[in-house]
Amino acid sequence: MKFNVMGPLQRLGKALMGAVAVLPVAAILSGVGYWISSAAGSENLAAQLLISSGDAVLANLGWIFAIAISFGLAKDSNGAAALSGFLAFATFMKLLGPDAVAGYRGIEDPTALTGDEALEWAAEGWNAVGGGNVLFGILAGIMAAWVYNRFHATKLPDFLAFFSGRRLVPILTAIFAIVVSGILYFVWPFIYHALFNFGASIQGLGAAGAGIYGVANRLLIPTGLHHALNSVFWFDVIGINDIGNFQSGQKTIEAAAAATSAADCPGIWANGQCTVEGVVGRYQAGFFPVMMFGLPGAALAMYLRADKSKRKVVGSLMAAGALASFFTGVTEPLEFSFMFVAPLLYVVHALLMGLSVFIAAAMEWTAGFGFSAGFVDMLLSSQNPLANKWYMLLVMGIAFFALYFVIFYFLIGWLNLKTPGRCEDDAAAESTEDSGSGDDKTAVDAARIIEGLGGKDNIDSLDYCTTRLRVGVKERALVRDSLIKRAAVSGVIHPSEKSVQVIVGPAVQFMYDEVNHQLRHGSPALATAGPASAAGAAGTGASVPASAEGASNSSASSSNSHIEAEGIDVRAPFAGDVVELSQVPDASFAQGMVGEGFAVMPDAVDAFDVCAPVDGTITMIFKTRHAFGMQTKDGVDLLIHIGIDTVELKGEGFTALAKKGDTVTAGTPIIAVEASKLRERGVNLITPVVCPTAKQVAGIDLAREGHALPGEVAATIKRSS
Repeated sequence: MKFNVMGPLQRLGKALMGAVAVLPVAAILSGVGYWISSAAGSENLAAQLLISSGDAVLANLGWIFAIAISFGLAKDSNGAAALSGFLAFATFMKLLGPDAVAGYRGIEDPTALTGDEALEWAAEGWNAVGGGNVLFGILAGIMAAWVYNRFHATKLPDFLAFFSGRRLVPILTAIFAIVVSGILYFVWPFIYHALFNFGASIQGLGAAGAGIYGVANRLLIPTGLHHALNSVFWFDVIGINDIGNFQSGQKTIEAAAAATSAADCPGIWANGQCTVEGVVGRYQAGFFPVMMFGLPGAALAMYLRADKSKRKVVGSLMAAGALASFFTGVTEPLEFSFMFVAPLLYVVHALLMGLSVFIAAAMEWTAGFGFSAGFVDMLLSSQNPLANKWYMLLVMGIAFFALYFVIFYFLIGWLNLKTPGRCEDDAAAESTEDSGSGDDKTAVDAARIIEGLGGKDNIDSLDYCTTRLRVGVKERALVRDSLIKRAAVSGVIHPSEKSVQVIVGPAVQFMYDEVNHQLRHGSPALATAGPASAAGAAGTGASVPASAEGASNSSASSSNSHIEAEGIDVRAPFAGDVVELSQVPDASFAQGMVGEGFAVMPDAVDAFDVCAPVDGTITMIFKTRHAFGMQTKDGVDLLIHIGIDTVELKGEGFTALAKKGDTVTAGTPIIAVEASKLRERGVNLITPVVCPTAKQVAGIDLAREGHALPGEVAATIKRSS
């Protein structure tokens, strides 16, 4: 029987991220606290409150990991599992804490021990058992999740029925925790000794060890197992606890001053001294130059190496990825853009990351983060007393921008690597050409992902972590990566035979919510009803068979084949100022990702009707009534999107005056808008009018800029021949 190792490890990695996700709270609170402290003095009450509040997270990471892992590993993510994780960890702390163990051994006060007795006590690691012990938290979480998954549906006899099912889980967890505590009482000293020695050996490698970690961190990204590796270096698993010690700032410095041995030194113990400044943060600092500068340099190189005809699309993708990397340290959208199409570049990237971490550690330039190595975290950590010459990381970053740019630009051209925009059938380009916008785009992309995964019936499990959907599938052969990549995703990987990861980026939660919703309730009419839409904008199923998609595309091709080269006049849908799309405060429209067209800013009236800009058929009206689609008799598609982020209004302020399937003439009212009501809520009512199917359009000419009355020609669409 073949055992799938990757599956459990993948799930554990995801569960670990549930705990890691709380760290930004500590980073923000502590960071702001240290900023205030630097300006107003360490005695400032606000500074003390903020720093202490941040420490409330850091000092209780064991509890957080226990709860998050038990919840994340539970089959149905039920709260009973989280409660059981809390109970398991509480049992460990109560039965294995230093006071409890001292009581078992007849020791009144372990802190009063001296000589050999003190050394023996320290060597067994009982002082390391506390609320911040991540290893115990991980163990408690895994155990609680196993108990939940195994026994949450257990039925007891009628007289004990009250304790059946999920109520049974905490009871059994407590019993198992007592048994495991008994085992740990005997094996923990050996585990602690081994872990401590391992941590000491890693730290003993100094900057070289940090560099090796940097390379390994990046190489594990494709598998999703980098979270497990990060736990070793960033948290208190083997005594390194780089993030916790850095964020603790002054407390870490004080602990170092009071340290009497390597066992209680939060940094490096050498020559009878504990050193933390220039040391704590070495497993974080080197990430800043790469994430803030290096990868944006690579993005620029890929943009300039893209085919000229595809630079507009590639440029928008690279710009979005570069900004995310610089400001937040979220790099996966960029990394997955070349990870599989040009794996040599990714190996080079991993080596450069190792070099950066090595240089920063060797020079003792340190900074820390609570989420990732972006500008926000650097700004917050700059006033931390353990931040040592952090500004040199910015200088180093400029050098790495140039290094990444030169290496990537040279290798892409020399080896003709198929980075985005250099492939014959570039999936990224396709996905931006025929997607919608905002939440509408998410719905379209979710439908594509579901179809690419083989449809609803082929999806066995669905979950997500920081940047990726984690999907279990029943049949690998039914998965079509090419279709998934037509959605707004950075990549698709297959960690195991029945495991798929879809790399979405920082907005993964919203994609997960939409995919999950469509799996439960089916897909609504999602797209603009254009022939290029993945789901054909019709039906209620979660997916469209490949044959249907092919037929639709065939039909579209036939329809487009006889379109005359003359233009189509598109009229203003209401009175207002006609402007170019670049004036729309939404990147997807402004950068032409949704399609070519124009926009109209309505006059300052209390209410107005949005009218059909052309003769044609209403192909869809979004359920939130903030947008509608049309198709001319010649098969050209139009999308009229009323306002920015108006999907969030859930239909408030909009009234449908027509319905899907209606044949209308230009000037027919389609949607009534309560403009004054929406403006009071701060809604921007600028309305893009675009052709979302790029292959139908040869260009667009604005007939006017400035004020236009309803029905006046605003632009002319030049159609493809």
